[in-house]
Amino acid sequence: PCSLHPAPDSNENSSVKVYVRKRPLFAYEEEAGEFDVVTTYGREVVVHNCLTKADLKSLLIAHQSYQFAATFGESSETSEVYSCCVEEPLAKSLQGHPAVIFMFGQTGSGKTHTMQGLLEFAAEDLSRLAPRNDLHIAAFEISGRCLTDLLVPSTQDLRIIEELEQERRIRVKNLHWEPLPNDGKAFVAVAHAAQQRRTTRATQVNSTSSRSHSVLFVGLSSEEPMLTFVDLAGSERRQDSSHHDKQSRRDAADINSTIFALKECFRVMRAKKGQPPFRESMLTRVLSDAFMSETSKIVAIGTIAPLSGDTEHTVSTLRSLQMLQGTTMASEQR
Repeated sequence: PCSLHPAPDSNENSSVKVYVRKRPLFAYEEEAGEFDVVTTYGREVVVHNCLTKADLKSLLIAHQSYQFAATFGESSETSEVYSCCVEEPLAKSLQGHPAVIFMFGQTGSGKTHTMQGLLEFAAEDLSRLAPRNDLHIAAFEISGRCLTDLLVPSTQDLRIIEELEQERRIRVKNLHWEPLPNDGKAFVAVAHAAQQRRTTRATQVNSTSSRSHSVLFVGLSSEEPMLTFVDLAGSERRQDSSHHDKQSRRDAADINSTIFALKECFRVMRAKKGQPPFRESMLTRVLSDAFMSETSKIVAIGTIAPLSGDTEHTVSTLRSLQMLQGTTMASEQR
């Protein structure tokens, strides 16, 4: 279990928990003149932001502090992130409580790397805890308004349907569910193969940046996910793309609008008032059953890069994560 204390402004019993992981500064980045502007202290992230004064000449350093349920520095291991963030929701999901794990962050911040590590640890626990021969897995990507199966080439279009019998449920029609042996290695192999089939597009930050949202369903029976992993497409500004074509701009707009819809769903869940606006995007529609459940566990893990050149992105990511947990910047010193 996680030994860190929750952020003072967050509800320890909240169904939504938000965490942050900082990746290390790489040697080639140091050689290029980059330096580390992010410090983590327990549950706190401090960004040492270089700003320009009103005279547009003088510079100052603003030390901006943000607090979360827990934070993980550059020396942290993925096993620590898993133990703190995923282990309990996974166990709860096996007891019938839906769990969704989101990875959230800028392209190049280590988001997909962290997700891959978490899947490996989850596979070990699932093979140990899940009933034998009952594990099923499905994977698909959402790119714009298109859904694509990531496990098998499909001749039929994937469609989101709403079943109104007894209680409302959302299903992805024609999605392939793969039965798996009680074997963690098989789970990881299938998840890795699905990841490799994702849509990518080159950016200045990452030559193989994922340009789609990846959704991995895990269930004890087909068509009924209990545990969901979501690797969100990397958020970025329009000018950060190496390709300024129409499709690239459309991708960026779709990605950012989806992230905004998620923020709104998280906000309503946290407040426990009203209905989450899950119809605002394809991704939130797919996950609406979890958003509507009173017993679900939602975890958002944000990843940030330490580079001075990425300060604007890092601050934007942290502010978005603060919105998810309903808090604001803890302090700023100049």
